[in-house]
Amino acid sequence: MFRVLGNTVVRYWQIFLLCWVMALIGISYAAPEWSTVVQNGEFAFLPGDSPSLLGEKLFKQAFPDDLLASSIVIVVRREHGDQGLTSEDLAFIEKKLKPQLQKIADADQTGKSNTKESSGKDPPKKEASKEDSLEAKPNSSNISRIRTYTDNTIGDLLQSEDNKASLVIVELSTEFLDQSNGKTVESIENLLQDDEFKKTIEPGLDISLSGIATVGRDMIRAANQSAEATELWTVLLVILLLIIIYRAPILALIPLFTVFVSVKIALSILAILSTWGWVGLFSGIEVYVTVILYGAGVDYCLFLIARHREELDKECTFKEAISNSIATVGSALAASAGTTMCGIGMMYFAQFGKFQQAGIAMSLSLFFVLLASLTLTPALLCLAGRFAYWPQSFNERVAISAGWLTPSSVMARLMQRNWAGSLWESVSQALLKYPGKIWLTTTLILFPFALISLACYGNLSYGLLSELPNEDPSVVGTKAVKGHFPAGATGPLTILFRNPNINFSDSKGREAFETLTDDFLKQKDELGIADIRNMIKPFGIDAVDEMEKAKDLRGLEKIRAISRIKLIKNYYVSSEADLKNHVTRMDLILEKDPFSHDSMKQLEHVKIALNKSLPENLRDDTELFYIGATASISDLKAVTDQDQARIDILVLGSVFLILVILLRRPAISAYLILSVFFSYLVTLGITFTVFWALDPQNFIGLDWKVPMFLFTILIAVGEDYNIYLITRIDEEQKTKGPVEGIISALKKTGGIISSCGIIMAGTFSSLMAGTLVGMQQLGFALAFGVLLDTFIIRPIIVPAYLIMLYRGYFGSWGKYLGAAQFLEKSPQPELDSPQVK
Repeated sequence: MFRVLGNTVVRYWQIFLLCWVMALIGISYAAPEWSTVVQNGEFAFLPGDSPSLLGEKLFKQAFPDDLLASSIVIVVRREHGDQGLTSEDLAFIEKKLKPQLQKIADADQTGKSNTKESSGKDPPKKEASKEDSLEAKPNSSNISRIRTYTDNTIGDLLQSEDNKASLVIVELSTEFLDQSNGKTVESIENLLQDDEFKKTIEPGLDISLSGIATVGRDMIRAANQSAEATELWTVLLVILLLIIIYRAPILALIPLFTVFVSVKIALSILAILSTWGWVGLFSGIEVYVTVILYGAGVDYCLFLIARHREELDKECTFKEAISNSIATVGSALAASAGTTMCGIGMMYFAQFGKFQQAGIAMSLSLFFVLLASLTLTPALLCLAGRFAYWPQSFNERVAISAGWLTPSSVMARLMQRNWAGSLWESVSQALLKYPGKIWLTTTLILFPFALISLACYGNLSYGLLSELPNEDPSVVGTKAVKGHFPAGATGPLTILFRNPNINFSDSKGREAFETLTDDFLKQKDELGIADIRNMIKPFGIDAVDEMEKAKDLRGLEKIRAISRIKLIKNYYVSSEADLKNHVTRMDLILEKDPFSHDSMKQLEHVKIALNKSLPENLRDDTELFYIGATASISDLKAVTDQDQARIDILVLGSVFLILVILLRRPAISAYLILSVFFSYLVTLGITFTVFWALDPQNFIGLDWKVPMFLFTILIAVGEDYNIYLITRIDEEQKTKGPVEGIISALKKTGGIISSCGIIMAGTFSSLMAGTLVGMQQLGFALAFGVLLDTFIIRPIIVPAYLIMLYRGYFGSWGKYLGAAQFLEKSPQPELDSPQVK
């Protein structure tokens, strides 16, 4: 089949080239803008039956006026002095800052009906004033409500105990990673930076931005910056490495152009399929697609061009060499791409939506880069002709040429020494003499890092702030909040109680809840709870009881106090239709950051304590729902942990089956799988070690996405190189025998596989160019893992084992391990005999 393809491409290369160019132009023109087809968010990709999502659904039904989505928190502080915030400062918040925020909300005409003040009154009409010039003009606003210290329900909770800080809560109707939040946050930032508005700020007053929506905006901005930096550095590194390897500028551009066309077509087709509803795409998926295509695509082109060089050395014509190259390496490239596509495609079976989408997008995109490598690259070689290897001549032995250097130069003579060939010659001779000792020594050196990965496997970071630079607004603002409020104040843990047989508004319901509250108060320190807010303690555990306070009032003041109490009651007990009085809420302010690993442990302790503390009349038929950042991250951890176990098994199983089909030797295929899995564990252990050493004080674990993407990509790509080596070993063993065939294959593939590994590692390392710590960790892990596989696993661990196997080191077990056909014909030399050559 590939012989026919090779002849067809060489004969009609102009048509193939034209088709690719027309496909690039046409598909790119038809594709929608990328930003319009991607989905933002994080928790939105959880399975629909996740407990936190079910809880959020109930919350929206029970408390529709208290929209649960995300918020921007404006921290107003007066740090210097003992008096704290003055009456002028509070007046600034209510009379200057809040109206300007209301203007930003009102800028979206369709959202005016949702921007009523918490008192229930319409926003005040705008009066012509100097402040009108400050009105922000975003394209749209998603602000649903603005709360300050005057809010009738939670206003008292927005003032710090030391009276040095006050929070302004800008509630949004969108999830914290929604793209539209960025415009709202930017509008508020522009307001705070406006020179006219700054004149209205009281001297000594400090204003910072925090809140989960601000964190999400900073995450999206950092991700976009990382994507741009990654794409730029990917291209630059690939160009540099190709020029160094080939020392022929035109030849270096051929793989680059091939992959560029493949990436653009692949992303455009994904965008089109997304509009049809056939695939889903999350924001940031383009980074993974681009990196994997550049790495794999350049590798495919390198193998094809390397074989083309070999064919030229056999004195074939230029086009005959192209045809022969496709015929000889086409099957290996197809098998390699198929293995990678199948391995990565197993992510489709993950529950977490982002993993599913990444598996589909990367697998589908690899098909286009494989097709381009087998058709567009040969067409470009035909187009370039003998100028492809310029300044070398196409009939020279290009493998040892010094490129554009003059033959008499010192550098040219160094190039002609063929250092790569000498390296693999030395490795081959060492493996011939001491395969057992080399295998054992290498394994023992790497084994401790595999143990580290197993010991630290569960230490993953689900925090968002830990990924961002310290100077980002959300990080600065969060530190300001933590200086005056508990760390958990930025994301309370809300517990919903639903019981169709209990009226939480009557005396029995309140009495049961009061018992529960008292029991929780006794465990407050043990559970790490900073504050409890519910219908019994609406303003927290240290606030004065509102009902007792109302008893001492008279006349109009008492009426107002009772009205406020009723309003507060509706805040904590549902008054909606079928759920009326049968759903109540409890807000817990934890002492830990809601995105930290410790907060998830606290959540588990809270769940256990709550189940034990429930009064008898609440034990039957009461459903508990946990919502908030901590609950969502806990669900995320549970789902991704299950996905990791499932995908690990599926990837290993699918790749093993492919190897068995290709090699028809199950035992050797199993060893190849084990060798790459060992490489994964070692890489993960070294990544843990390196990033801990860089910041031992603050390092709490690798980003939660690193193990999944590292495993899937490394296993699939690692087996690529094993397939290249094993298929060449089979070819060489037919003429040179079992052991000499291994050595010959290692020598002939050493240089090209090393080049491919270096380019793949360089491509992955471009992920480190961004500011997100998680991407930096993944980039380092992938780059190191590929280099480990390229220079240790493939040229040492695998050949050493095969040499021992074919020499009969395993005795009678050898025939069961895949060497039966050779053991019957070969003598049995002693272990690591120095006489073996």
